[in-house]
Amino acid sequence: MRVFVCISLVSLASVVAAASDKGAGIPATELKDWAIVVAPDAIPSEKSAAEEFQSLFKQCTGTDLRIVDRPAKKRAVLIGIGAQGKSEAATPESVERLGDEGLSIVVERNVIRIAGGRPRGILYGVYEFFERYFGVRFLTHDHTHIPPGAGQTVIPLDIFSYVPPFSFRCASYKENSDHPDFAARLRMNTFSRDEKLGGATPQNLISHSFLHQISADEYGKTHPEYFALVEGVRKLDVSGISGRTESQPCVTNHDVLDIVTANVLKQLDASPGMRNISVSQNDNDEYCHCPACEAINQREETPMGAHLAFVNAVAERVEKKYPRVKVGTLAYAYTRKAPKTIKPRPNVQIQLCSIECCTLHPIDDPDCPKNRKFFQDVMAWKAICNDVWMWNYNTDFSYYDLPFPNLRAIAPNVRFFAENNAKGVFMQTNGQGNAGEMCDLRNYVIARCLWNPRQDGWALVNEFCALHYGNAGPPILDYLEMLHDTTEASGSHPDCYPTPEVVGLTPEISRKILGYFDQALALADSDAVRARVEKASICAYRAVLTTVARPWRYEDGVCRVDIPAGMRGVPSRYAALCKTYGMSMSAENVPVEVYLEQVKRFDTGYPAVKIENSVWRLLALPEEDGKIVSMFHKPTGRELLAATTHPDILRGTHEDLFLTGLKKGTPLKYTATVKDSRLELRLPLGNDATFVRRVELKSSRPNTIFFESTLTNCGAEPATYQFKAHPEFNPASTSDKPEVIAGYVKNAGSWTQFNRGWHRETGPDRDLLRQAKDGAFAFYSHEARFGVQVNYRRSQLEYPYFWWWPDWPQVNLELFTPKKELKKGEAMTLTYEVRYLAEVPK
Repeated sequence: MRVFVCISLVSLASVVAAASDKGAGIPATELKDWAIVVAPDAIPSEKSAAEEFQSLFKQCTGTDLRIVDRPAKKRAVLIGIGAQGKSEAATPESVERLGDEGLSIVVERNVIRIAGGRPRGILYGVYEFFERYFGVRFLTHDHTHIPPGAGQTVIPLDIFSYVPPFSFRCASYKENSDHPDFAARLRMNTFSRDEKLGGATPQNLISHSFLHQISADEYGKTHPEYFALVEGVRKLDVSGISGRTESQPCVTNHDVLDIVTANVLKQLDASPGMRNISVSQNDNDEYCHCPACEAINQREETPMGAHLAFVNAVAERVEKKYPRVKVGTLAYAYTRKAPKTIKPRPNVQIQLCSIECCTLHPIDDPDCPKNRKFFQDVMAWKAICNDVWMWNYNTDFSYYDLPFPNLRAIAPNVRFFAENNAKGVFMQTNGQGNAGEMCDLRNYVIARCLWNPRQDGWALVNEFCALHYGNAGPPILDYLEMLHDTTEASGSHPDCYPTPEVVGLTPEISRKILGYFDQALALADSDAVRARVEKASICAYRAVLTTVARPWRYEDGVCRVDIPAGMRGVPSRYAALCKTYGMSMSAENVPVEVYLEQVKRFDTGYPAVKIENSVWRLLALPEEDGKIVSMFHKPTGRELLAATTHPDILRGTHEDLFLTGLKKGTPLKYTATVKDSRLELRLPLGNDATFVRRVELKSSRPNTIFFESTLTNCGAEPATYQFKAHPEFNPASTSDKPEVIAGYVKNAGSWTQFNRGWHRETGPDRDLLRQAKDGAFAFYSHEARFGVQVNYRRSQLEYPYFWWWPDWPQVNLELFTPKKELKKGEAMTLTYEVRYLAEVPK
């Protein structure tokens, strides 16, 4: 374990106690004639540290101390190594052990010495001094708390030193990137290159990199063998979050090793100060299954086997030219499990990603079944790697502004990372806006824990609420306690994409949350505090919109929501708060303007069409991508889609999505024609092509819904297209157990379950699903006692696709067409059927 060079931080109560004993130190009032000494040759951050000391001391006492560059042994505050003279308390040799960021504070009767590692330690020493002895707290970029009576502080005689355990510390809130001076005060070292702020650590976040180091756009046509072989096909066009192809390379191909290494060295040549560089997988699971890769992975019992062997090979070459540079790679999704025999080279960093974990409970909680495997993976990597980093998730990426109960887990998780040799920690948050759920509080708690993992996280929550919200703080604390207690009592284990239900939100709980913030607003005793409470209250309004404003109903060609009378002002109030406080993203990929447009539709509604027979009632929104939002099974009263019971009617739907041939921007507007029990949705694609979806309920087979989608190229030029049927079925269960939610495929006349050991979209029997020839697959919810079967024509497909996410809850039975070039007049068709299952398919 890495050693903490530390005398423990004292609380505000300790500062007050020290002030009461006049013989215990130096009264701040006696410093009025002292000077702040900084050496003439001080580096920019040391000069800045002197200015920060001057500014903070004036804020605390009203006294403006002089800054001088002449040596002084008494009645002076000595800032930086050069100002210490020949003092043994802070010689270059003694400060060397502090590294880049450690600090040393010595308070004697006639002199205060603050020294620190270069370039950031000295700044951190000044901030630590005022936090430790004056009770200053850096709460937000525009709120530094100075305790009342700080001018009467008695600074105790003390010797204190501290080296932070993490050399990379980042909470990815936008406030920190917008205000790097504030991030520096919180001692996060990744947000500024400004030398006055000590610059950023030369270590970089380990992240997805292959897309930059070997691109399918550049090599795919000429060398398809450079890329992953998946089910006999070289995957050259895997779509990534960047909007470009992010195909995984074949990591046993020697040419790939040469190309990636060359690009890594080229990047290092251009940035000589870098201390590490990423060589890591892209953000998808389409890794290579060629015989060479598969042989290593089978032997090592993890796809990380071939990947780590490749990273080690790159690192070996990098070491020859850059012996001090580390090569970092993610242990993420399919690479998270450590190999059986292959170990990282000494110059390789491993960054473990906890995306599958429960966010409510600490990672080392033995009673949390969702976290056990990650805990085991941490132990395995710790045993074989001396440079482990952590990528931890601290927001709901589906709802940036919805209540999210993970505050009790933050400090235990950071402490767990420190105790298990982690050297860098990236806490991913809502980094795309300034008004995510309790973002000010979370930023403070995360930053303080990253700096000192021994902090009590809930004590920090209490401290922030007391200092930032004042008299309005207690109701906000009551809300946070209630939220966490409610979710814990529910027995759920939310990940970082939970639904409102998974975090314990119901209409009753949401109304209660809004009530807490109403109390807080009534107690706000200044405009500044009222604004802080208003910003924090956005999550309460979103909770109401998400749980109370439902379900959607169809009437006279429109789907709309009835909002209860007492809540009808919530949508406009929510919109106003989002605008005032800079909410920019509603979810990871949803701008707030898009969600606000949906909120407006609660009242105005969406134009809709309906078809039905004795068994089914279907609703579709032609102007919203032609989405089918309701598949209501009349005999059982069961809704197979979640859309109409969801606050966002555009989620939990059935639609066709284009993968190639159409760049989507705004929603696609179909023209709808209804005749009897037949719906036709027609879409001109704008490039002389037409897409037609037909949905029919036939009297001859009333239990079946018939779908047919046809794309016709009417233009003179050939064009390439691919689309998929994308139903998001609601299994009415949040179970992650395959014996509860079972996936079945029909092959050679019999049904076989294939989803044992699955996570979302992949598992050990994926090939069984994709290679089946009979043209049918299904899911069955043993808990809710129903299921859905999809019959298809195998000749029309590239493959069927099963996606299962218990937390939402959702099961997709998708159908992918092949990518196909169509000449003028040519067409491609996808035909399939949907059936309700009252029992397991036989």
